[in-house]
Amino acid sequence: MDANKTPKTVEIPSMVRVKDLASVLNLPVARVMQELIKNNIYATINEELDYETATIIAEDLGYQAAPQSKAEENLKESAGAKVSHKETLKLELRPPVVAVMGHVDHGKTTLLDYIRKTNVAGGEAGGITQSIGAYQIQYKKHRITFIDTPGHEAFQSMRARGARLTDLAILVVAADDGVKPQTKEAITHIRSAKIPMIVVINKMDKQDARVDKVKQELAQEGAQIEEWGGNVPLVEISAKTGQGVEELLETIIVVAEMEELKAPLSGPALGTIIESHLSPRQGPEASVLVQSGTFKIGDIITAASAQGKIKRMEDYRGQIIQKAGPSEPVKIVGFKEVPEVGSIVQNGEESLNNREKFTPQEKKILTLINQKASNPKIKKLNLVIKAGSQGSKEAILENLARVQSSEVAPYIIQEGVGNITESDVLKSHITNAKLIGFEVKTTTVAKKLARQLELKINIYEIIYELIDAVKEGLEEILEPEEEIMELGKLEILAIFHTEKGKMIVGGKVTQGTIQRESRIRVQRKGQIIGEGTIVELQSSKQKVKEVKNGQECGIKFLGDVKIEIGDILEFYKIEKKKKTL
Repeated sequence: MDANKTPKTVEIPSMVRVKDLASVLNLPVARVMQELIKNNIYATINEELDYETATIIAEDLGYQAAPQSKAEENLKESAGAKVSHKETLKLELRPPVVAVMGHVDHGKTTLLDYIRKTNVAGGEAGGITQSIGAYQIQYKKHRITFIDTPGHEAFQSMRARGARLTDLAILVVAADDGVKPQTKEAITHIRSAKIPMIVVINKMDKQDARVDKVKQELAQEGAQIEEWGGNVPLVEISAKTGQGVEELLETIIVVAEMEELKAPLSGPALGTIIESHLSPRQGPEASVLVQSGTFKIGDIITAASAQGKIKRMEDYRGQIIQKAGPSEPVKIVGFKEVPEVGSIVQNGEESLNNREKFTPQEKKILTLINQKASNPKIKKLNLVIKAGSQGSKEAILENLARVQSSEVAPYIIQEGVGNITESDVLKSHITNAKLIGFEVKTTTVAKKLARQLELKINIYEIIYELIDAVKEGLEEILEPEEEIMELGKLEILAIFHTEKGKMIVGGKVTQGTIQRESRIRVQRKGQIIGEGTIVELQSSKQKVKEVKNGQECGIKFLGDVKIEIGDILEFYKIEKKKKTL
């Protein structure tokens, strides 16, 4: 249509069949269906479209759409026209997916083995014939999916690709060893994933278990347990004897119920490849954690550039199954090539249309953008981008490639041309990505699903506003700058109670103001001899938040150093300031 010509206005009812829309537009049905496919909508000629979807198609074809008058609609309906409102995807409760993390030799494997032997789904203890990277247990009326080997290669790939694989994490810390480098690394990964954490203090059967010391070390890493006023549940267990394991499973169920974990059983099926290899007997095999929808035998599937058709599915016990839904781990046979670990697998004809196809220039730009994000030290902002044209898509990618930072980077999960569909919403949801549209519209079904999933769809008409929004998103994930704020000093006048890792002492504030939950340096004869934290502050036998210069008070101190009369306690806090690009 001539760009200078005023678009023809057509009246469209609230629901219209594909063939009737073609008739209204005076176009061949094939032309309308072609435009629907461009928008990732696969409808038959007799399938009904809602008004908003039909309007998008009409406008894409060069028409101005207007709602049909209610009187005319009612007349058609009374004459026998069948109107059926398209249902949005129904979200169902699903089992939680749990990762067990922590330092080597702190008992992660022993814990998983104990849980698996005593609670395997279907009562088949010891019946697991293969490893597919994950397994499921039945505890009372609840199912829980565990990622089998938290240290396996999938986790690094998953972080690089940005897949939201787990719903909550169990942090295992040995009671006789405390917080170690891998424990700290695990806490960082859990924070980065923005998932709930349950702390498990293991090896409680050991005589040298030091629970208070572990709690203090966790507090210093920012993991504040519920007992100390934080929001992190803590369970004491022995994976060797089974002590406390039932309480842990109960805690997982409670946390999962609070999270209200849901996913659609119908609609496009999506999952994440957690393991893959080439089997001499069956060819390419992939272990998949299903995250949305239901995979079935015979489904066409794609994962990045790999594609195929599901010929066989097995659960974690090696039993053949016909379908697999949300939170289920499954082995899939049918890919034509071995898919990449960490990639998103999707079913349906639409998945073939969505698989990664780039021009040489796009591939070069995408490689440049995503290469930055592949560095494990760099934090990523995941993006799903839909643009109105090939040219505008390339312009967006070129601008994103210019975003410079040594700490954060954008990561393109998926990009394409066309309006935003439910598939884009699901992809953004399971990869925790920011969904961005440029000069596009959103289908009604996608809007409804986004509302259900509480996922924001960001639409822009000006490219610099889009780039600024991405920069703001990157700034939000920048680690803040830390600044030490000196609060005050206190001279120790009395020691009231001493036990391992904990003391109750009294003293007088000699400088500034001291506050509860401050950090403390212990100074003796001008030298710093240790550090700790304050968990309780009392003045005149009352619990208080702060004590000022010249006042006396009592404090409960946590730390390995033994305080003596005459020591000076230096109180300080670490303030965090937001960085900008």
